[in-house]
Amino acid sequence: MYSLIRNHVARVLQQDLTAVISPLSRSITANIPERKTNDDRTASNSQQSPKIEKTSENKVPWKANVVEMPVAMGPQYIIDNYREHREGGFYCDHRIIIPEMPEQYTVKPFQTRKSGGNHPDTGRKEYRRVGGGLKKTWLWIDWMRRGPTEGPPLVERVIRIMNSDCHTAKVALIGHGNTLRYILATENLKVGDLVKTSGEIPKNPVKASEGDAYPVGALPVGTIVNCVEDYPGQGAKYAVNAGTFATLMKRVDNRCILQLPTKHEISILEQCMVTVGRLSNVEHNEFIYGKAGATRLMGIRPKLGLFHPKTSRFGRRPFRPKPILVITGEKPDYPNVIKLEHPSLDPYR
Repeated sequence: MYSLIRNHVARVLQQDLTAVISPLSRSITANIPERKTNDDRTASNSQQSPKIEKTSENKVPWKANVVEMPVAMGPQYIIDNYREHREGGFYCDHRIIIPEMPEQYTVKPFQTRKSGGNHPDTGRKEYRRVGGGLKKTWLWIDWMRRGPTEGPPLVERVIRIMNSDCHTAKVALIGHGNTLRYILATENLKVGDLVKTSGEIPKNPVKASEGDAYPVGALPVGTIVNCVEDYPGQGAKYAVNAGTFATLMKRVDNRCILQLPTKHEISILEQCMVTVGRLSNVEHNEFIYGKAGATRLMGIRPKLGLFHPKTSRFGRRPFRPKPILVITGEKPDYPNVIKLEHPSLDPYR
């Protein structure tokens, strides 16, 4: 009731203000002297040096109804949006901690210890519903699919497909020569398949198979992809969970627009690497725990009834879709990041 009264009062005040301001604006414009005619303007312009046309007048067609949101890549943004790599040599998140993290890449599984929801340095409780569970091993996933920028692509064979304790999608062990690495397996990837990795963007779109990695600018419109980068050379960030995928909607100049699993659209450079296909373990969200002990084995403690689920009795509030996120600027410098380093036997690294 109060909101209706407030809206009505605001509408009345707006009408009164427009009625007062409009005659004032007319009187001001009437006192302004007349501008030069077209002939005088052309004569003066011919004497002056030619000016460059403004970019605002020549707008790109797809930007007519789009709100650009540049990402501010400051230190606080890096802290809030990226996982933490410590100088001491271990990687931690809110559930597990890896005490010993080597500098060079390896396919050997890591033994982990549970955090219990506590901070690894101070020991204070940071997460309330974390604690206990079975022991887990962590596999080092290579998020950076890099291939040659010219010539034939890098071809690798799928050696094994397995489940991972710390990743929702299945993990594939691939290799070529003396180099092995882990990647996220796509839905129809099998043992013995050959996956290609290339960094070249040809004139015509390539016909890629499932599991192949190409720059997003080399694929045709409508391709289903996963493990999407937001900056060239950063590594996969979007569509990395089980059963997720992103869709290539359109290409504009040197940028590509992708629709994420959340139906949010982003605009990235065409040099960003993506993997073709949908990630495996599609039925991950359909799993039924069956009993309370199943979640306790996963390290999830009960809610204790503090937050009750909504019953949809009072409806929901509709939200408008978010505008396209245009990722601009240079690639940020991430502090204390452990980079993947393969042996020197790899000809492409």
